[in-house]
Amino acid sequence: MNNKSDVLIVGGGVVGLFIAYYLNKKGYEVTIVDEGPMKKAASYGNCGLVSPSHALPLNSPKLMWKATKWLMKPDSPFYIKPQLNFSMMQWLTQFALNSSKASIERAMHGRHNILQSSRQLYDQFLAEEKINCDWNDKGILFLFKHEKTFYDYEKVNEKLISEIGLAAKPFAEKKLIDFEPAIREDVFGGFLYENDASLKPDKLITSLNTLLKERGVNFKDGVKVNTFNTQKDQVSEVITSNGEKLKAHHYILAGGALSPLFQSQLGIKIPVKPGKGYSITMQSPKYSPKVPCIFEERKVVATPWGNSYRLGGTMEFSNYSTVLNNKRLNALKKGAAEYLKEPFSESEYEEWTGWRPMTSDELPIIDFSTGHKNLLVATGHGMLGVSMAPGTGQLIAELLSNQKTHINPAFYSLKRF
Repeated sequence: MNNKSDVLIVGGGVVGLFIAYYLNKKGYEVTIVDEGPMKKAASYGNCGLVSPSHALPLNSPKLMWKATKWLMKPDSPFYIKPQLNFSMMQWLTQFALNSSKASIERAMHGRHNILQSSRQLYDQFLAEEKINCDWNDKGILFLFKHEKTFYDYEKVNEKLISEIGLAAKPFAEKKLIDFEPAIREDVFGGFLYENDASLKPDKLITSLNTLLKERGVNFKDGVKVNTFNTQKDQVSEVITSNGEKLKAHHYILAGGALSPLFQSQLGIKIPVKPGKGYSITMQSPKYSPKVPCIFEERKVVATPWGNSYRLGGTMEFSNYSTVLNNKRLNALKKGAAEYLKEPFSESEYEEWTGWRPMTSDELPIIDFSTGHKNLLVATGHGMLGVSMAPGTGQLIAELLSNQKTHINPAFYSLKRF
């Protein structure tokens, strides 16, 4: 068997799959190596938002101030497990420093470019491929329990309109309930981003796997990459957990939050930390909302998919912990109960936790390695892997083919660190 491909992708989550999709369209022979199982990946258990609305990064000055109150509360939206970890302390310091006005502006424009690109590419992809992933393009509703937070966000909305042309439709009091009857009457208002969409991530991943296999992409599932071997300024091969040596002309590291585990082997810096998220999937409540809702004061998301429904959110920094923390799972239900008449059902299908790949400036890394001319890195998409995946795939295909890129790649440079 010939174990040499044009491109070998390490990581079969949504980002790796869309990279393979666009490379395959350009005629590359592609192999994907993924240790699985799919249920462990952030691509699987997220709330399936495709959200150009998320142009602003998390580390705004206002959120940083709130975070100082949340840090040590185990059920808060933002939690850091007490730990002696110098690397984590460095990352958090840089995260805080990136809340400056200049850093926020840069992140906003970089995020907007790839989010808007991906939203358009989703339309093209779904029109061409006709796959079923419970696509809903009716928007995403940001909800505000209190009048003050609603009007505070109105200023954010005005900023997004003036700077990047991103507008939301406001609803307050009775108009909000008329639009979405599932919302409690004591919720003051909301903003609907009509260009946003949602999908069921496990259906998307399963369909993409099937599609790519039909088109000749080679999958090595349930196999872990243990070692990157290098010669001079190139990666020469990877060695897998079953001892197989896989060679390619080009390599792409798209391992999500696991990508930094290879940085010492490769001699490069990949400053990504695992930000742990949680979700609960269940049968839809009787009065389920018709579009995904984000409960802004609680940082919880509810996404409806026909007969199923998911609550998700929270950001926990506890290194690579896989423990399902019941306090944080219950916080999702408690948060939803403040906004919805019927926030959840008792017919639960699955409780989930997984790691999001977080960078300190809230921009992904999509670039050639600083030390290897045949290696590209695609990670650091944070909570927006599904939202940014098509744009990432298209950009990687353009960079590898030495073509003019459809968006400015400078925002996602590895050299910025």
